[in-house]
Amino acid sequence: MGKIINFGSLNIDWVYRVPHFVGPGETLSAEDRQRFAGGKGLNQSLAAARAGAQVLHVGRIGPDGGFLRALLEESKVDTRLLLQTQAPTGHTVIQVTPQGENAILVLQGANGCFTLQEMEQALEAASPGDWVLVQNEINLVPQLIQLAHSRGLQVAFNPSPMPQDLQTYPLDLVDLFLLNRGEAARLAGREGSPQALLDHLRQTYPGASLVLTLGSQGVLYRDARQTLCHAAYPTQAVDTTGAGDTFCGYFLAASLQGRPVADGLALASMAASIAISRPGAAPSIPVLEEVLRALSRQGTSL
Repeated sequence: MGKIINFGSLNIDWVYRVPHFVGPGETLSAEDRQRFAGGKGLNQSLAAARAGAQVLHVGRIGPDGGFLRALLEESKVDTRLLLQTQAPTGHTVIQVTPQGENAILVLQGANGCFTLQEMEQALEAASPGDWVLVQNEINLVPQLIQLAHSRGLQVAFNPSPMPQDLQTYPLDLVDLFLLNRGEAARLAGREGSPQALLDHLRQTYPGASLVLTLGSQGVLYRDARQTLCHAAYPTQAVDTTGAGDTFCGYFLAASLQGRPVADGLALASMAASIAISRPGAAPSIPVLEEVLRALSRQGTSL
């Protein structure tokens, strides 16, 4: 079994509970503030590791980010390529409403300090069968996709947050897209039903597999051979922050473990449903044994 090499962001999340999202010109009193470990890269590494995958995290933190390294190591993520810089650790300001919806402001910080040489050196740790996972909260993403592909590695891309110049990226080199509906529409350059978006993206990127998460409506998957869907598991939403990252990490881990795609969708969907029932991003991500027990209670045995 190969490993996941995640070139991923690490953030300090400041979460504010608010009655509603603050509007233009509005001053709003928050009901509470908490600090959590976050960043799409960290969340996805934690999810994949807690799902049982071997994960090597390539990242950058500032002097204030030591607790993020410790959290990764507690989940048995390899952090030998997690370096400290003088730039501050990336951070987010997250508003969470009573309905569990979130609005997020991100500062890139140390996540924007990668160099091309460092990426090339990090990929020397790759072996055949490994996946390179990348989100859009670090710099040099187009170059990384090209480097990974040139070394014969499979590339999984979660293009969040969506950049204005996404169409200039070498997207034809991506092997797996992990998208929500808004990201799929931006990538397709059009609106449409989930099925129509998948149709268009399959025509545009025929070499890639596509995962389209739809929140409470479940998830769709399409590759050259099959189209699959999986319903969302019902849960009481407390905080949706990190749910998509939990899904991504679990799904990719299941793929590396050789599980059928349908099983990967079930595992990732249940893991995400558990994550949104808890506050925070990283702390809410379940371990595999908990996910399997929850599936068993639903009558699903994997």
